[in-house]
This record gives sequence, C-alpha cells and structure tokens, in this order.
Amino acid sequence: MTIGEAAREAGLAASAIRFYEKAGLLPAPLRKNGRRAYPAEVVHQLALIRFAKKVGFTLPEIRRLLHGFPKNATASARWRKLAKGKIKELEDAIRCSQAMKALLESMTINCQCRTLEDCARCLVKDRLRLIPGEMPRRSNPQNRER
Repeated sequence: MTIGEAAREAGLAASAIRFYEKAGLLPAPLRKNGRRAYPAEVVHQLALIRFAKKVGFTLPEIRRLLHGFPKNATASARWRKLAKGKIKELEDAIRCSQAMKALLESMTINCQCRTLEDCARCLVKDRLRLIPGEMPRRSNPQNRER
C-alpha cells in the first residue's frame, strides 16, 4: 500500500503519516523503488492514533500506548493504564474551568470599576480570593511560614 492509499483509507494527509513516523508512532515502512510501502494494518494503527488524539492523548502518550508496554500487555490493560491518568487530568481541567467560569460570572455581576486601573487595584487587593490556585506573595518576610 502506498502512502497515498494509506492516507485515503485512514482519512489523513500523507504528511500526517510521515509526521507519525518521525514522531515514533509508526514504524518506518519498507521501501519499494524508493517509495514507502505500507502493510494493510497501517490503516488500523492510524485509526488508533486518530482515536487517541481525539480523546486528548498527547503524542508521547500515544507512543507509550503503542510501544511502551511489554509485548504481551493486552490492549485493554494499556488503555486502562493510560486512561486513568488522562481522566484525572481531565477532571483537574474541568475543576479549573469551572473555577474560571465562576470567577468571570462573579466579575460580571460584582465589578463596579470605572477603569481597568481600578480593576487592577482590586485584583491586587483581593488576590487570594480572586485568583484560584495561586499562592500569595508576601511582602513582609516576617509573615512567612517556616
């Protein structure tokens, strides 16, 4: 199968397939007369890569899924292992997004500032309350926890 045929069957550009090879997701194909010659299974590998990308896996995570487990590791064990970490990451992102949404909603209801400079003063004054997840900067060294 040529790269063009593989690309058409997988619904990708040939450049994406070359990129996945370079990124270590796909093994280098055999060459016939200097051209890439893929086995038919490459379409299945590309489907896995596309699915993994669609559900949020990074290229290193996909590389681990495909090549980072013992040969006898089942597909379900691989997915389970990687999905646990990805689910935690997504839950953290959702919590952060919800906090940002709440902050923006609060600002639209409560902001009475006439200028951006007034807003900046409020942000500095209320830093702990307004910016979730950030640690306060203490100006007085005597207040530091030991």
